[in-house]
Amino acid sequence: MEKLSKIKTITVKIAAGLAIFTPVFFAIAALGTKIGLWGWKFGLLTMTRNIGVKLMLLTFLVAFIALALSVIVKPRTKSWVIALLALAVPVIGLGYGNKVKAKAAKLPAIHDISTDTQDVPSFSSAIIEARGGKSNSLDYVGKIDPHTKGLASVAQVSAYKDVRTLILSASPKTVHEQSVNTLKKMGLKIVTNEAENGIVEATYSSFWFGFEDDMVVRVRAGQGGGSVVDTRSVSRVGQSDIGANAARIKAFNEALQKSLKPAK
Repeated sequence: MEKLSKIKTITVKIAAGLAIFTPVFFAIAALGTKIGLWGWKFGLLTMTRNIGVKLMLLTFLVAFIALALSVIVKPRTKSWVIALLALAVPVIGLGYGNKVKAKAAKLPAIHDISTDTQDVPSFSSAIIEARGGKSNSLDYVGKIDPHTKGLASVAQVSAYKDVRTLILSASPKTVHEQSVNTLKKMGLKIVTNEAENGIVEATYSSFWFGFEDDMVVRVRAGQGGGSVVDTRSVSRVGQSDIGANAARIKAFNEALQKSLKPAK
């Protein structure tokens, strides 16, 4: 029994150590990618999705054994609390991973979203230069959704029915000014601001991996007055954005419309 008690103590300590190391490992993978210590494929695919998942499974196994020993082996100290907390780390992590995986399976594997799929807003040379030669193509027409082998534009319209052109009563000048303010409030960095052309471009950078998405807002005068606003958001790397660009466009549209409402 004394031998089992020692095994229990050691196992609980290992479980606790793994539970602490696991989130630290994921943080290192993400932040290392962000500051350029390694490429995004190594940080996301190798470290996070490969090694990281195996690490969580190992933590789960050790923590489960530690919990079982803590309950069975006497003396029944509060080591079971530590083991249970250690077990919670991989359970939460694997649960979140499965949730993301399930969401990705339901969405098209695309990363270029536009409110106008026929006359797509284009990006300036400043954005093209910033993206570099290894980024995803900015050629919207002809892009294919790998899941369905159909056009990305068709997949987008089917998956994101609420990503649409905005028709506003405010003047193009006012809408353009508010578009710039809205993008800034959303945390995007303004790259170009062409008031005379109704164009504003901005870049979003994610906190963890530092993944960058480029966004362009095009404001034009409506035929009957007011303004017509089209927005496009494109990821620099990766095949699927898991709905991020569509969500950003919807958030922008909602915030822009809210900013143009008269104060009560």
